[in-house]
Amino acid sequence: MESPEGDLLLVNESGVAYRVNESVVAVWSFFEDRTVEEVVTELSNELGIEPTEIREAIKGLTEQLLEAELLG
Repeated sequence: MESPEGDLLLVNESGVAYRVNESVVAVWSFFEDRTVEEVVTELSNELGIEPTEIREAIKGLTEQLLEAELLG
């Protein structure tokens, strides 16, 4: 979703919107029926980097998405 100003937004089930960037949306979209490790593996394969290079960042983002109720 986009705001009237063109910002990317993710909206949780309570209707609270969070302004995010394209990278967050890209990672968020990988989570459908996947675990954190599956997302790390898939992203590392897609980006051509080692899972250890992104694991902590993905875990941190996952915690933020869960806290914002954007992942279930």
